[in-house]
Amino acid sequence: MSVSWAVMYPDLYKICELYQMYEILYPKQLKYVPLPTVLQDGPQCGLVSLAMFSDNPSKDTIEYLLKTARECGYTYHGEMFSASNLCELSKKFTKFHASVYSGYLNDNYIKDFLLNGGFMLVPYDADKNHSPCLNNGHKAHWAAISGIIETEESVFVLAKHGKSKNVAIWSLNTLANSNSQLKEFAPDRKYSNIRYCLPEGGLAGPDGLCNKAILMKTL
Repeated sequence: MSVSWAVMYPDLYKICELYQMYEILYPKQLKYVPLPTVLQDGPQCGLVSLAMFSDNPSKDTIEYLLKTARECGYTYHGEMFSASNLCELSKKFTKFHASVYSGYLNDNYIKDFLLNGGFMLVPYDADKNHSPCLNNGHKAHWAAISGIIETEESVFVLAKHGKSKNVAIWSLNTLANSNSQLKEFAPDRKYSNIRYCLPEGGLAGPDGLCNKAILMKTL
């Protein structure tokens, strides 16, 4: 398989070759900005994904993000179950204009937004390999979206998150379906002795994660 169009992006080329992604051999449209690798320590996926868009994506930045989020009452341990709260942090710590999107992600508005150079922070259920799955919100995780590939038949997004050094290539439809069913806080966490900061109404509430994403664009 040859994905010559991806040669200018070594990280993307590596994944295309490794997983033999024949479905994106001939992209119709492509927009991609590589993001730095930032790995999480504990339940910090939202803060780590946000840090990827900061001017200094370092451990010190994540620690300062965590400190600020705690002071604002957004988190206890780094968990971010409110898209609205993570959006507020995005406004403070990045050079981008951030806003909360409410709705199904596999939409022409989202496609055009990404093709025009926009970025996203997206919550979804993470499978064992960290790809999007359907688990009712029990495995909620955050990813940073910094690219899109459109083919004649499908649309894919390019993602980084705090549990992998590699860029991920996911179907936008698969990510959208995962994002739209984030409705329930994991029972094993709910009945543990660890406190978690949840928004009013839970994951499916107006400030939660279900059908929510943070759109980021250059000012």
